[in-house]
Amino acid sequence: MPIPEGWAIDADGAATTDPEAIAGAILPMAGHKGYAIALMMDVLSGVLTGSGFGSGVAGPYEADRRSGAGHLFVALHVEAFLAPEAFDARMEELVAEVTSGPRAEGVEEILYPGAPEARNDERQRRHGLELAQRTLLDLERLARETGTPFPFHTV
Repeated sequence: MPIPEGWAIDADGAATTDPEAIAGAILPMAGHKGYAIALMMDVLSGVLTGSGFGSGVAGPYEADRRSGAGHLFVALHVEAFLAPEAFDARMEELVAEVTSGPRAEGVEEILYPGAPEARNDERQRRHGLELAQRTLLDLERLARETGTPFPFHTV
């Protein structure tokens, strides 16, 4: 089954829709802007941190090679830029704009990054953490083996 155009190149650098021919690279999304974002992520998490970058980073399925992947964490103090209330209001405005955009056929809702997790957090606050029956049984067995009270219950 072919992949969409613009997703990958082959070993010669030619665009390909053949998933078997992807020997060159998977292309970044969003054309030149995606390329710039991907390159800056490599600069910030690889070059800047002293970790691997470019071809010096192995993929997650290359078990015989250390990944070389680096990580960069950035903490920003919102109040150094603007009042937290103003930031919250501007974020709400951005989320409203993003989520009210036109939807592709068959798409019921546009989500922003973190939306599913936020919904799940809210559901857990109201109804508790939902665990699979097998997980509950394993926790109960472990509690019995260690003499620990088992406070969990199923809903």
